[in-house]
Parts: sequence; C-alpha cells; structure tokens
Amino acid sequence: MDFKNHIILFIILFVILLVSLSPCRSQTNDSVYFQNFQIYPSDSNKLLLQIDNTNFIKNNEYFGNIAEGYTLLGFNLTPKFVYYPNSRIKLSAGGNFTSYYGRENEINASLLLTFQYKVLPHFDFVLGNIYGTLNHKLIDPLFDFERYLSNNIENGVQFLWNSDRIFTDLWLNWEQQIFQDDPFQEKFNVGLSSEFILLQKDQYELSIPFQNLIRHEGGQINSNSDEPLKTIFNNATGLRFSKNMNHKLIHKFDVSSFIVNYQDLSPNKQQMYIDGTASFTSLELTNTNFDFLVGYWYGKQFISPIGNPIYESYSRTMFYVEEPIRQLIIGKLNYQKNVYSGINMGFRFETYYDLLWSNLEYTWTVMVVLKEDFFLKKF
Repeated sequence: MDFKNHIILFIILFVILLVSLSPCRSQTNDSVYFQNFQIYPSDSNKLLLQIDNTNFIKNNEYFGNIAEGYTLLGFNLTPKFVYYPNSRIKLSAGGNFTSYYGRENEINASLLLTFQYKVLPHFDFVLGNIYGTLNHKLIDPLFDFERYLSNNIENGVQFLWNSDRIFTDLWLNWEQQIFQDDPFQEKFNVGLSSEFILLQKDQYELSIPFQNLIRHEGGQINSNSDEPLKTIFNNATGLRFSKNMNHKLIHKFDVSSFIVNYQDLSPNKQQMYIDGTASFTSLELTNTNFDFLVGYWYGKQFISPIGNPIYESYSRTMFYVEEPIRQLIIGKLNYQKNVYSGINMGFRFETYYDLLWSNLEYTWTVMVVLKEDFFLKKF
C-alpha cells in the first residue's frame, strides 16, 4: 500500500472514531442496504417521493493473479414517485443516475417503472424495476457486494414470498435486450434465493439457505449470432445456525456452512473449466453498529460470473491465468451508524489471505446511504 492509501485510510478511521463517539440513532446493519417491499394497508391512496442515494469510495488492493486492484468513487441516485392506489398495489416511476467522480460527463441514466401486486398476505408479484442486488440475500461468492454500488438497478420480473419461516425470491433480471441485427448478445440473470427455518425456539434459529443463479448470454437475431452462447449455473446450499444474545458487545452470532457448485451449461463450452465445487464456512458476530465475519473458502475450478472475482479459479482480465485450487481465510468488518433520520454512514474492511500463495489482499469501502420517503398527498 502506497503513502496515498495510508493517508486516506487514516482519515477514514479517524472520521469513524469521531462518529462512533457521537450520540446518534442506531439500527441493524442489514436494513441499510435492503429495500422494504412490504405494502401496508395504511399506505392506501398515498403518494410519496422516495429518495435513495449512495455516495461511495471503494478501494480494492488486490496483488495476486486472479483479481486486479482499482478504486471506485461515485454516487448512485434513485428518485421515485410512489403511489398506492389501494392496500394491495404499489406503482412507482422515477429514474436512476450513476456517476463516477472524474468522469462526470458519462452519467448512466435510466428510467424506472414498477408495478407491484400483493397477491396473498405473504406473496408479492413485481414487474419492471425489481428489488435487486443485495435484496436477493445471496452469498458473496455468487453475488458481488460491489454490484450494489456499480450495478444497482435490476429490471424484469420477481416473485417474493416472505413469512415467519420461509423467505423465497425468484427473479429474472434482463440486463441487455436485443433486436434484429444488433451487434451484441442478450444478457440476463435468473435467480432463486430461499431460506427455510427448520427450528425456531427462544433465542435460537436453525435454517437451510438454498441459492441458485443462472447467467445467460446469447441470442438468435443479433448480427453476430455465430458468437458462442454462454450459460453458467451456480448453486449454494447450506445450513445456518443463529443465536440472539443479551450481551453488551455481541447481540447475535451466526454460523453458516455452504456447499457451492459451478457448471457450464453452454451448448459449446468455452469456459476454462466445465464444472467446479467449493465450500464456504463462516462465523459472524453482530451488534447494533458492527458486523464481524471470519470465514474459510475452498474452491476447485470455481467460476461465478457475477460473484466476487476474488473467489474464482481464473482471472477475468488476464488471458489464461488460472489457479484451479483457491484456499482463502476471510475477515470482514462492517460498521454502520445512523447519523440522522434516513442517513447512514458505513465502512467496510475486507481481507483475503491466500493460503497457497501466502498472499494478503484487502478492500475498504466508505459509504453514505440516504433512504427517505417524503409524504406528498393522500387521495
């Protein structure tokens, strides 16, 4: 790490220390990133202005052969008008604007429209702009946290089930549409993320997470239809044990273990490996503001197109660079503080120690997240 990064990291840690000593409201860590998809009867006939904004700096200090280091500084702004015509329907219209500092003339703007219908008390249907990225609750090897910053918008169709013992998210995210003779391929992701609670007693909880993701790139009507179709399948099946604790420093601990799979389902296989497996085990300790995770990753010929590249067995950017076996010791620290109503400050520090190459890589992220609803009118 060069002198510039030492200075930046020192400033960040100093600011976090000051904020942590100041009296502020608190909330759970996860709620900072998740969107609330519930429709409440009290929302009927309301018109709201919803503002979601994330300002961020993310610095990836990667020194191995698999992932390359770089820095992202920018913002993601999503203003929407939200209308509830009754107790079961939600309509929203707005836009998303993503920009990186130093390239302000390249703002990525998109129009957002959403129709959501509460079919049953625990079952929602969403068409248009869906509840994406971290809302899917996928593990990092399948879905990179960085997509929350750089690919925050997902559009398609979604089916959500959320009850006391079952969470299920089935979605299609259509990233790139094609028409006749377009010079590129269509791209979309299909996912299924579920968690079934087997045992829930007092402060204990035992559950089975089940996660699937398909990445497809292809098409038949584009001008380069001779380009090979690509269909990649990833799966993670695990067991999670959680316990709430009445402790001053630790409010909850969570132990989870996943068996993770990769398979190339393409008609003409072009990937470096046809299939692969992995295991991912972690211990997580949380309180109101802090979240600490330590984990172990063992991967053999593993590929995950939209997962964190640090877990993969080949390089996405360097031709034919591979490490068929990856063994990583992982440490993550996540800090969140509600500094004002609807405004949260966050800091993430992640380390990855490669056991085979004795190589330490890390990344740090600073974010300010604004999520606020402004009541406009009731009809």
